[in-house]
Amino acid sequence: MFSKELAMPYHNLEWFEYMNTESRLQEGISLHQEGKLDQAELIYQQILQVNPENDEVLNLLGLIAYQVGKYQIATELINQAIDMDSSQSSFFNNLGLVLQKQDRLGEAIQAYRQSLELNPNDADIYSNFGTALKEQGQLEEAIDSYNTAIEIQSDHKEVYYNLGIALKEQGQLEEAIQVYYKAIDITPNNTKIYNNLGNIYQEQDRLEDAVYMYQKAIKIQPRADIYNNLGIALKEQGQLEEAIQVYYKAIEIQPQFANAQNNIGLILFLQGDFKNGWQQYQWRWKCDDFPSENRPFHQPSWNGSNPSAKTILVWAEQGIGDEIMFASMLNDLRQSNANIMVECEQRLISLFQRSFPDIRFFCRTNPPDQQLLNPNIDYQISMGSLGQWLRTDLDSFKQGQSYYLTACPDKTAELRNKYQQLASGRKLVGISWKSTDISQRRAKSKSTSLEYWASVLSQPNCYFINLQYGDIETEVAKFESDTNLKVYQDKEIDPLVNLDGFAAQISALDLVISTSNTTVHMAGALGKRVWTLLPHIPDWRWTLDREDALWYPAMRLFRQSSIGDWQDVFKRVSHALSQSGMV
Repeated sequence: MFSKELAMPYHNLEWFEYMNTESRLQEGISLHQEGKLDQAELIYQQILQVNPENDEVLNLLGLIAYQVGKYQIATELINQAIDMDSSQSSFFNNLGLVLQKQDRLGEAIQAYRQSLELNPNDADIYSNFGTALKEQGQLEEAIDSYNTAIEIQSDHKEVYYNLGIALKEQGQLEEAIQVYYKAIDITPNNTKIYNNLGNIYQEQDRLEDAVYMYQKAIKIQPRADIYNNLGIALKEQGQLEEAIQVYYKAIEIQPQFANAQNNIGLILFLQGDFKNGWQQYQWRWKCDDFPSENRPFHQPSWNGSNPSAKTILVWAEQGIGDEIMFASMLNDLRQSNANIMVECEQRLISLFQRSFPDIRFFCRTNPPDQQLLNPNIDYQISMGSLGQWLRTDLDSFKQGQSYYLTACPDKTAELRNKYQQLASGRKLVGISWKSTDISQRRAKSKSTSLEYWASVLSQPNCYFINLQYGDIETEVAKFESDTNLKVYQDKEIDPLVNLDGFAAQISALDLVISTSNTTVHMAGALGKRVWTLLPHIPDWRWTLDREDALWYPAMRLFRQSSIGDWQDVFKRVSHALSQSGMV
């Protein structure tokens, strides 16, 4: 016998409708959690037909739209849910995730703030909030948010991982290392953590530790990118053949992995195998971190055929130093009776035009100069790709050619006269001590501290002139105050803006001493005596072991005898300077 309460029709109807909706909702959520998004979405839509103002269902539909990449739809659905019930922290958190995916970081951060106001004890929200702050460059605030998440949930693995990234980006490498080790305690088989630790150790020049971490990561998950990182670390240790084998393992996993393919080419260059090196070097255009764009020229690519009486468009690539170095091959084309057009960096045009008067130079612009798009141009080729046809072996580097750039003779004479008066009979020596390469790690390996130069700058027979570009006034002032050694700074010359003036300044000197940067390329191309200071494993262009430079016959190379040992380099440079004639 049923009770009267159960026989009441009004309450029974409400109860059954409620239970049916809840049952269907839980079914949809279960499917959602299993990744069966289409089935879950169907159930959510059916619930909306019965109850179109179900805010939770709108939120869940927004999540599905987010998961399948329909971010605008997701934003609209979740905002509808918020309009119905603005007291749900989860709604604002989900909105933040969607906005973050659309790079609407300011709005995402605001959504997370609102979510935290409603629920200040949720580690996941603090984690998401921290990531949005990190992506916006607010590293201090991001780190604070991650730390708060850890205070709430000490075993939150994703937070430790992201905190490590933020600390590394802020330059707090040791702190990042400690955080990653805590993450390993929680998730000992996380490939990403070991890989990131390897990256930090590599940045610290702790190469053995880096190799160990990459190998640990590979044992867990043999990914192509980690094999590539391992190859870089082995290369920097001087284990070139081992590095090549590791790069090939990366390619076995991912045949079109451009970074590994290109890295093989760079090692082949170091070993003097230019024929095969250039072939691999073509992969540079597909590398994610390659600093140049592939220009939109649609004429046929030059294939090394006889260019006589043909018009060839050569377009420069990479940085100023690379443009200068590769320009050495323009002479080869000139001698073949080709009609040459060159697109290059605007700051080089006056210098290049003086040096190659029979070549037409154009400023690199976007879009390119219309003259360069003429389909009647027979061939086009990037300047670096000329090497596969013109620098195929060591003999092709024409050692007899001492220079190919010509500075303004009047400006050169003016500057030399000025410097000679200041020098009072001493030799004029220009110095540059660091690189500003786009890659921080590469720049670091090619840079020295001015402190190392004290033994060089104390040579009484030399008058030293600063050739270092960038903001270095504070650094120079401190060095001069600490050592009482002076380096003349010519305020008239800005090497970053006026490269033609910079060329004249270098031409006015007797000797240039510099780390591997634009300065040595300019000096070498001008035929100036130049001493280049190199790390133990240098850029590909300098090969291995040679004391001379293939690209610049007037250049002398001073290499580190062991990784990071600049002291020995400067000892040898100081000794060379003390000798008469500076040879």
